[in-house]
Amino acid sequence: MIDRNKANMTSSEELELLRKEVVRLLQESSDLKDKMAGADSSRLVEVNHQLLQQVAELETRIQQVEKENQDFAGLCVEVQEQNESITNLYVASHRLHATVKPDEVIKIILEILVELVGAEAFGVFMLDEKGAFLQLMAGESIEDRLPSRSLPAGEGVIGEVAASGQAFYYEPQGSSELEARLPLAAVPINMNGTPVGVIVIYKLLNQKSCFSSVDHQLLQLLAADAATALVTAQLHQATDRKLRTIEGFVQLMKSQ
Repeated sequence: MIDRNKANMTSSEELELLRKEVVRLLQESSDLKDKMAGADSSRLVEVNHQLLQQVAELETRIQQVEKENQDFAGLCVEVQEQNESITNLYVASHRLHATVKPDEVIKIILEILVELVGAEAFGVFMLDEKGAFLQLMAGESIEDRLPSRSLPAGEGVIGEVAASGQAFYYEPQGSSELEARLPLAAVPINMNGTPVGVIVIYKLLNQKSCFSSVDHQLLQLLAADAATALVTAQLHQATDRKLRTIEGFVQLMKSQ
């Protein structure tokens, strides 16, 4: 019989052992038939039935082990994809924080949405200083899907995401739902819990049918990094503008 103590046995080793055991039992069943050809047929049937039952149990276990191997292989692939995506986002995060120019930060965000998320029609909105309206800063193939480049905060899906700070995801199930013209994703760009903008995706690339759980994580991480990078860049721009104004005023005073 097969050794049941498999604490240190891999699934591949167990699978090979099970297959050998099936072969052995089938051979034993065949040999038994030959040996008991002239013996009591009822005893032969009983013993043969026991052997075949053991074979059936082993075959069931083989199927279970094969399924476990498939599940484990699928999990390995998923973990590898997650690690690659997180590594890519880590590199992209350095790119985001390597510049203090708002336009360059926006450009990098758009590149990340294409390269890592697989977005085709998308945009980045930022709230104005009063927090009343969302302004479309940049995007791809999105303007014809919007009533205006400026959207009131708190109204519509995008405005509600900006007001609530909660992400929105939508998976249309048919052509009628596609016609609803809702974004597939609207993720708030939050700074210390306060929304400052929204990343919106209306369409994915053709080779990508829907968002995965990894995509949701990537979008959340991207939004968090984008918030810091955008706010820092805007503050730097405002400070630089004020410094130039002061320098101009000082130069004017010196010339008088």
